[in-house]
Amino acid sequence: MLNLEQINRILIVRLAPLGETVLTTPVIRALREHFREAHIAYMVAPTREDLVSANPHLNEILTYQPSVPKLIYQIARRKFQMAVILQPTFRLVLHTFLARIPLRVGFETNAARKKLLNIAVPNNTAQHETQRYLDVVRALGVEITDDEPEVFVDNEGKAWIDNFLKIKKLDDGKPIIGINPGAATIYRRWDAANFAVLGDLLHETYRAHIVITTGPREGELADQVVAQMSHSPVIVNQATAMQLAALLQRCNLYISNDTGPMHLSTAVKTPTVALFGASNLIQWAPPWEKHAVIARKDCPLMKTLSSKEWDAHPDRARENLKAITPDTVMATVEKLIK
Repeated sequence: MLNLEQINRILIVRLAPLGETVLTTPVIRALREHFREAHIAYMVAPTREDLVSANPHLNEILTYQPSVPKLIYQIARRKFQMAVILQPTFRLVLHTFLARIPLRVGFETNAARKKLLNIAVPNNTAQHETQRYLDVVRALGVEITDDEPEVFVDNEGKAWIDNFLKIKKLDDGKPIIGINPGAATIYRRWDAANFAVLGDLLHETYRAHIVITTGPREGELADQVVAQMSHSPVIVNQATAMQLAALLQRCNLYISNDTGPMHLSTAVKTPTVALFGASNLIQWAPPWEKHAVIARKDCPLMKTLSSKEWDAHPDRARENLKAITPDTVMATVEKLIK
């Protein structure tokens, strides 16, 4: 096995949705702090490039290709010496093996356990997701100095948000508060009526501009919120990941269901209130300063069930979210912004 001090070409691999990709970013920083002169590349899923494209700790971004021969060639010709594989998928381990990367570090896979891995790390999901990823680099003897995610906005993103704020007349010095009523599954969504009441309360209490963010397929959800508000908010539902990061970075506060944009907000260092009804708090709730989590913490399922296991308990999820009121969120906001 290669001496770690000889490593100067590193490939990170994680094919993931928005939130999970964001939560891998402490790994990038930790590797850069240890391997200061190395060429570090990150292979991401298609459409996730924006989340790491401006990261100063990376030298290169690669996009995963469905054609295995092209993928293997894409990796092999770069002559990486170490692959850091941040998901327990044997297919990805095999790809790095076929690309002749001599040192392969990653989670024990679901299909083949330690096979083809030089260093296999237990896939411990009984901890925060960032700590799970950091376990892989800890196995290399890398010291972790900071476990908070980070996403960087490029110059194009900064120019876009300056123009957007000007066009929407949001550049008058008043606070900007973002709210996100969407989520991948319906039972993870706090009721649209609650977001409407909350939006009006935030506008009236803090004289704030309210910006509603949703995914491109959630336009009707944003309309439902707006229809129940007395104040007219701004809707953003067609932003790229980089544009969304730029917008969230300029918000003074962001309030969101448990979903990818919530993690993105924490990564651009915007104070964030996360509403949880159907997720594992240990694994997914942001534990860092400046952020707050609202959940029925007396619900035992919130600390035991995985995201997929919650599919069997949608009624409990709805009960958990129903217990959260706009007044509860406002009280949390007041404590957070003091």
